[in-house]
Amino acid sequence: MKSFTFEQGTIVRILAALIADELARRHKRYTESLVHSGWGAETSLGVSGLALTPEQVKDCSARAAEFFGHGEVDLPTDGSCTIGDWAGLVAEKALEKLTEFSFYPTTQTGEAATTHPADDMFQDGAAVASLLSGRKRTIAMVPPHSLLGLNSSVIAPNLQRIEVLDARRFTPDELSETLRFGDLVVATPTLWRYLAATLPEIPGNVVGLSFGEALTMDVAQKLRQRGIGAIRELYGSTETGVVGWRDSQSEPFVLLDHWSRDGEAIVRHRANGRTARLIPMDEIEWESDRSFRLGPRRDGAVQIGAVNVFPQQISEIIAGGPGVVSCEVRLSRRPGTLDRLIADVTLSPGLEIDQDLAWEIDEWCRERLRPAERPRIYHFYSAQ
Repeated sequence: MKSFTFEQGTIVRILAALIADELARRHKRYTESLVHSGWGAETSLGVSGLALTPEQVKDCSARAAEFFGHGEVDLPTDGSCTIGDWAGLVAEKALEKLTEFSFYPTTQTGEAATTHPADDMFQDGAAVASLLSGRKRTIAMVPPHSLLGLNSSVIAPNLQRIEVLDARRFTPDELSETLRFGDLVVATPTLWRYLAATLPEIPGNVVGLSFGEALTMDVAQKLRQRGIGAIRELYGSTETGVVGWRDSQSEPFVLLDHWSRDGEAIVRHRANGRTARLIPMDEIEWESDRSFRLGPRRDGAVQIGAVNVFPQQISEIIAGGPGVVSCEVRLSRRPGTLDRLIADVTLSPGLEIDQDLAWEIDEWCRERLRPAERPRIYHFYSAQ
């Protein structure tokens, strides 16, 4: 039974990530991951901590209840309440009933929640756990409130009955000092690219787990040179669940045992005998009935730190900024750095970029774009 329940400390981590996500999604209040990953059980929701408004407390409370499949959880909303207080009550409700989970996929509208039966989540988690048998600990560098994050850093290690260490705030040196023989490190391709260039020496028999966009062969080779023994990849999405995996970046992905192909669709085979037919969020290039390679996203998204962002939509938002005629946003990937967006901005005729205009455009972007959506480099051009 313990393998199918959540300890209060785990729920604290989930709630902290949910609060940060809800504040960003609904209230345009953005918090860097290094900040909200440090929120703990003692973090106050009031003025001495997160300083949430009554409306923000209400929305975050509703999001917490919804995540664990409850329409309502009577969470306290006074200023002295802490994340730990919420976690204790949520843990009680989850122990009473846990039949579904709800997630908000990163879409261009971002409004519709996707709900998965708990049985589906544990079915996926069991499949992931079987791919990672023999691991001693899970070192999680991903937030636990996304579908893939929950499966890889909470459900799968729960089923394995192994310790989970939250390493989202670790530097490469701190990660290296923490790792032990037999550990599993869970990270996104963006982080793996960074670690491939910065990770010091590590112990033997450390395995990596990656999800998000496909990990490239050159990054995998560099990680192995730094001591990572194997790197397994998961394929899935918030809309579908965990669908496939691969052990080598030169090979295609393979469907997990509870999935099958039906033309361009995929079919989940549930333990109760029922099935669910779904269309993958990515273009799929099938090599056999069970193996495939990934094409581009159907909706045009790219990933920054496992967060889907939409360059065309970002371009349109920046193009509405002060003194801007047009904008084109593109993805940049360079060894030793995190993935980033680059914006090529064309200014109105007669304008030249200066510090004041640059600050105005930066403020425009900060008010309208999530941290993952904000370009890290701007190139400015005068209209001809």
